[in-house]
Amino acid sequence: MTQHLFDRFLLRLDRDEIARRTSLVGCTDVEIVALESKYGVALPSTYRSYLTEMGHNSGRLLTHDHYAATYPHVLDMTAQCREDRNEFPECGLPVLPPDALVIAGRLGEQFLMIRCSAPDDSPVWCFNEHDDEVKESFRSVLDWLESLADEAKCAILGGYYDQFPNGTRP
Repeated sequence: MTQHLFDRFLLRLDRDEIARRTSLVGCTDVEIVALESKYGVALPSTYRSYLTEMGHNSGRLLTHDHYAATYPHVLDMTAQCREDRNEFPECGLPVLPPDALVIAGRLGEQFLMIRCSAPDDSPVWCFNEHDDEVKESFRSVLDWLESLADEAKCAILGGYYDQFPNGTRP
């Protein structure tokens, strides 16, 4: 993914009132290196751009459906999924490949992951605690983010934030 496409995505967030660029809070280089070091991976540039621009606060992008996808969540979710799999094999969680990074969770039972095996981008796969199959959900990180923006826009237009001004948190 080129930086141009990600910049266009950021403009969309602003235009659709999902997130103002000035309200986004990204991760520091030190935090990103710590994440890569913890899991022994090199993040694809698309996911690195997401963390750099909005890893701590993405406005309304992730606040409409109990998503856990900020840096603190991501820092721990891969380890938690691996531990749960090892401690409770009956839970149905799949064995994660060594280059996998869990990038989002929802309600502690549904997860999204990327593979950190290509420098530019990764498809996004989903899995949950109810079956051990990993399924590709999005062709790329940017496709995943665009899908989230579509959902956030619908939530805004549907009045969700009139009822829950701060959205929902995991």
